[in-house]
Amino acid sequence: MKSRLGKVPLGKLIAGCGAAVLVAVLGVVAVQAEEVSSCWADFDSFTDKKVFPDAYTVRLIDTYDDPALRAAQRDPAYQAATSFTGDEAIGGPVWTIATPGPNPVLTDELGLLTARGGADPGDLAMYEGRNGKRHWMRTADAPADYFMKNLRALTFVPQSDGSTNVIGADARSGYLQWCQSVPLSPAKSQAGNASGWVTGTTGNGRTVLLVGAPKGAGPGTSAIAYQDVVTGKVTRQWNVQGTWTDVSSDGKLVYAAGPGAVAAYRPGVAEPVWQAKLPGDPGEASFAAAEDGRVVVGSRPERGGPGTLTALDTTGKTLWTIAATEPEDALLTGDFVVVHENRAGADGVAAYRIADATPVWFTPVPGLKRLADGGTNGTLLYLPGESGPRVLRVTDGVAQPTTLTAPADRVFVSGQRVIVQRTVSPELAWTIAYLTPEAQADAGSAPEDPRQR
Repeated sequence: MKSRLGKVPLGKLIAGCGAAVLVAVLGVVAVQAEEVSSCWADFDSFTDKKVFPDAYTVRLIDTYDDPALRAAQRDPAYQAATSFTGDEAIGGPVWTIATPGPNPVLTDELGLLTARGGADPGDLAMYEGRNGKRHWMRTADAPADYFMKNLRALTFVPQSDGSTNVIGADARSGYLQWCQSVPLSPAKSQAGNASGWVTGTTGNGRTVLLVGAPKGAGPGTSAIAYQDVVTGKVTRQWNVQGTWTDVSSDGKLVYAAGPGAVAAYRPGVAEPVWQAKLPGDPGEASFAAAEDGRVVVGSRPERGGPGTLTALDTTGKTLWTIAATEPEDALLTGDFVVVHENRAGADGVAAYRIADATPVWFTPVPGLKRLADGGTNGTLLYLPGESGPRVLRVTDGVAQPTTLTAPADRVFVSGQRVIVQRTVSPELAWTIAYLTPEAQADAGSAPEDPRQR
């Protein structure tokens, strides 16, 4: 039997297929252009022309939050290789940078995302964590939030119609890779701050989890969505009952927190697996963590005043509660949950055992504004200070001597660097990176006082 295909000239077949493919591609391009035309307008062209697309060779163990890599970070061999042997072993400055603007935000070992000049507009700049080199800078129009995940710099810009434009740029080069209009607006806290954008693990190391008010929906309804940061596609979205203001995930269930309650959902399912009331008279609520079989939620009464830190298991059963001055400002590290508290008029840090909330220690830290402005490697806790970072030992809260004397508004700690950030004025901010004991000095780097730049 002869194939009918054999009667068709091969050239015509190829030409016909090529034309069909071309029409299909042009159609897709046209649709995409129509969908994103207004979205791209929220992100301006480069304001810094120096671009180094291939400059990154930084380890990815601290960049990706894939569950397998998180497990590797808990491995004793990895911890031993990256743990500090003591603050006195930290070397001199590796690099410094000075930038205009009040709010530099260090995301991880890869680079710095810097929002400058307030919310409208905001400048997004990327610095290489290895040597402090600025790779690129762009300006976004009225952004709600910035963050970086899996080599993507994401910018969220709420729109007047209730949607949000999400723009993904390559973190290494700054080139725009996709722009997606998400049909929900970010949830807002009682203080009016936009929230609801979560970078926590969702079972897929490249997914961002979002919660907010769905476009066109009535009150009392929230939308939860997954967005793939590599492609920009919203891979799953569904509406649930309740006004939720924060969202998290342990890779299996999605947890939503809001005034007075917390609920667990299976991805894509509208009905909750369980819903639990938070103790006391809670108003605003936000997650401290959702990992290792515990969901830790900070809540504060609507009328203000001290709040509560609550831990639940993955079935919704309350495990313990802690009366905390600043319940939203908590940190889980090792076997402890560390909380910013005020006792007898003194700011300080308190540690509790994460298993049962047994109090372990309290150390006064005068002038501490936010525990979130500090960093920990699991052994030492670095906190900002006017004369240099304050260092506490995690196991007992005992203050440790430090050789770091640069004033700090924020301290970020990784296995390779101790990063000290300081806002000198609204017009200038500077950042210093110090070597940890295990890190090797970068070739050609030289200590430099950022105030001289």
